[in-house]
Amino acid sequence: MATLKSLEQALKELLQDDQKISKYDAQVIKELILADGKVSKEEQAFLEKALKSDVFEEKAYEMLSQLLLRNES
Repeated sequence: MATLKSLEQALKELLQDDQKISKYDAQVIKELILADGKVSKEEQAFLEKALKSDVFEEKAYEMLSQLLLRNES
């Protein structure tokens, strides 16, 4: 499970280069979240908050919003 701190740090670092998160940047976040093969409730909450912030390009938004459909195992 990715820690909330590591996810927030990754998002912050990715936003330093651009104002929007690209699908390639979103892949980094997705890999952090899925490193253990599941999406925890903490990770789902992070995603919900991040997706509401409107900092994702359309393809990135689609990729990460699909993770919200996965349940914690």
